[in-house]
Amino acid sequence: MADQRCKRIFAALSEYLDGDLPVANCRELEKHLQGCRPCVDYLESLKATVQACRKLKASKAPPTPARIRKALLAVVLKS
Repeated sequence: MADQRCKRIFAALSEYLDGDLPVANCRELEKHLQGCRPCVDYLESLKATVQACRKLKASKAPPTPARIRKALLAVVLKS
């Protein structure tokens, strides 16, 4: 079970990976990671998730059919 320090570390890991964490906080985080397997595991999982998301390509939504656009417009104009 993660203690309060681990919870703070978990909350800072995204900023750490993005390079947005202040240097002093990075040092504290890296020191904690040296002795905390659950936090290291979480960091590795987060890295893998970020890499997987970067590999995904966004697809464009298909165009909205004219009948649906007209129906939406009618609803908006009634309001």
